[in-house]
Formats: sequence, C-alpha cells, structure tokens
Amino acid sequence: MKPLRTSLYACAAAVALLGAIWLPRAGNFVPAKISFAPLPYFVGSRIALTAVGLAPSATWSVVGPARISSAGTDSRYLSLLSPGSAQVIASDGHALATRTVKILPAPPKNATLIAVACYDDGVALYDARSLSMLGLVATGGSPSDLAADGARLAVTDNDGSAFTIIERAPWRIVRRPLSASDEIVAAPGGAFFATLRDFDGLGAVARVSARPQITKTGMTAEGIAIDPQRNLLYVANVNDGSVLELDARTMKPVARIEIGMRVFSLALDADGTHLYAVRNGGMTDDDGDVVEIATQPRLHIVARSGLLNLPLGLALDGSAHRLFVTDEASDVVYVLDPRTLQAIHAPLHTCHTPWDPTFDAPTDRLYVPCARDNRLDIFNAATLARIPGAPLRTAGYPLAVAVWR
Repeated sequence: MKPLRTSLYACAAAVALLGAIWLPRAGNFVPAKISFAPLPYFVGSRIALTAVGLAPSATWSVVGPARISSAGTDSRYLSLLSPGSAQVIASDGHALATRTVKILPAPPKNATLIAVACYDDGVALYDARSLSMLGLVATGGSPSDLAADGARLAVTDNDGSAFTIIERAPWRIVRRPLSASDEIVAAPGGAFFATLRDFDGLGAVARVSARPQITKTGMTAEGIAIDPQRNLLYVANVNDGSVLELDARTMKPVARIEIGMRVFSLALDADGTHLYAVRNGGMTDDDGDVVEIATQPRLHIVARSGLLNLPLGLALDGSAHRLFVTDEASDVVYVLDPRTLQAIHAPLHTCHTPWDPTFDAPTDRLYVPCARDNRLDIFNAATLARIPGAPLRTAGYPLAVAVWR
C-alpha cells in the first residue's frame, strides 16, 4: 500500500474514513509531533508511541499494515505486521500529528549483521561487510544489551519488561516477561542469562524462559559473564561492590568476593581461570580501576590496575593478550595487558561517552558504541587504528554491540 499524502487535508480524510477521530476545521489545527526514529523498521517491530503537543486523551489511528495497541493508561505501541508503509494519525480535537513509517521485510538469513542496542529506539542492524545501516527492530522497550546465539538474538529492556528474542530462520520476534533486565550472555544449549537491576529491592540474575528462574545476587546487578565449561555464572553487583559466582544449572550461589564499590562490567578469559571486573568510581570519592580475579581454587584478587578516570566497559582479546576498557568521562579506550593490568598502548581516542565494547575475534575488530554521540566506532584490533568509514551513525543512545552470524 502506498503511504497517504501527509498534507493536512489528506490526513483529515484518512481519519474521517477510519471514523476514529473528530477533527475541527483545518484552519484551527495546532501542529503536534509523533516521536520515533526517522528510519525504516523491520517487520515485527513494536514501536512505543509518544507525541509532543497532544493531550493524553488524544485518539490514535493507523492506515496500513500495522496495529496500535495500549498497555495501561499511558502506554501505546505500534506493531508492524507486514512490509510496506503505514501512516499513524493522532488528534485531540485541537492538534493533529501524523507520521509515516517504512516497514522492511526480514533481513537476509545468511548475512552477517552487526546489531547495536540503542536505548532510545531499539536494535540497529548493519550489514557487516558494507557497514551500511539496514534498519531498526523496535522492541517496545529500552535495550541496554544484546547477545547472539546462532539464529537468535536476545535483547534486554532496562526500564520495562519487553525482553525480546529475535529469530532469523524464519524471522520471528518473541517477547518474554522479564522486568528491568540489564546485561545478558548466551550459554551453550540455547539458554540466555540476564541480570536484573532491581528485583524485589535487590539485584538478581535470571535464566530466561517463559517462566524465568531468578536468583537474587546483591545490590543492583549489572555485569555478567559465563564459564560454559564449568557451568558457572558471574554477576557484578554495583552498589555492594561484590561479584557473585553461581551454578548456572541450579542458579544457586557458590561464592562471593568483595572488590570495592561500583563494580560494573565483567569479562572472563577462554579457560575460565581469570575474571576481569571494572570498578567505576563515579559516585564515590575515588577513581575507578580494573580488577583481575583468579577463579581457582577459590575467588581471589591477583592484580589491580592504576586508577582510571571513569572506566565502564571492557572486552578481552585473549589471543593477543589485550584488555580494552572504555572510559565514559575521558572518551578513550584503555589498552591493558590482562596479566599485569598495565597499559601496553596509548589510549584510543573515540567518540563521546563510550559504553560497552565488543571484541569480535573472527574479524579482529573492536566495536565501541558511543552513547551520547549516537555513533558506533570500530577499530582494527591488530593495528589499533580506526577502520575506514567509522564512526558510524546509529539510532539513539547506543550501549552495546553483538555480531550476529
């Protein structure tokens, strides 16, 4: 279906046809705006609808292959049902807003995709070869992290309960009930584990399923790592300064270690013997650092880096013995030796507010989402030089990256 013209009279005619909204004469309209990213969206997306300049009592309608639904008194969503285009129309009797959205078919099944969790808008998908943005998958929530496992991509929802699993073969989007999920890892066998910032007043970790299995971990759980060989999970608890080790099969705690307040991100080496944690000092008097924790025969600290400004995320390149640590205040990526936690290269300058980095071993690339710049920076990890064309434009507030093969 071709989109309707967006002139005032065409919109009024569409609304009259739907019989859903009473409109005053065209000359009395006050302009209003429907807010979502000006990008094409993939079929199956669920876009949260908000408007500027309309009263809460406004009536909403849509023309085209989409459906509007409500959740509660003040939440409204646009579900995209099939490829084409759809026009959203809203009015409160005094103001009128319209917006057209292009709906894309599913991306190619066999293409390698770069998926970026954009907190404001959804998951931005790029072609990994051309680095061109293909479109967005809106989840109806606020993505803070994602993890790929074969044909599936799992996406968290930091502010709501829209935990989402996107399947590629065939294309299908499944939503699971899970509140305030923050970071996520994939485990062998198809399981996903996600941290929950707030669960009954405490942080927690969940094995995601139709009925999630949840274990409380400490105050404000964020970082997560998994040892698939030993079936162990590690969870960082920001506001009590601890890292908890759990049995991934039973979800029962095994051990806990205190490393200092504001512990955020975790990374585990390939053989599961060394765990790395970023301690972000953003709300305390001291700066942050990186902590190396030996996991055998028991959890114990073996090294600390020097003080860093405001470190946040980390990624490990085990084969080249490099640990990449983002600093959200200095807009740099530190390059450390994981054995000594000493700098082995000058910091890599990147875009504004680098968040959770990802190292992709098959392509030897380091991906750095920059939250306040709405950009994705990419470095050749072998040369530590920015690749041609980077940084790339993203949707709003990118926080994490996954390479989806």
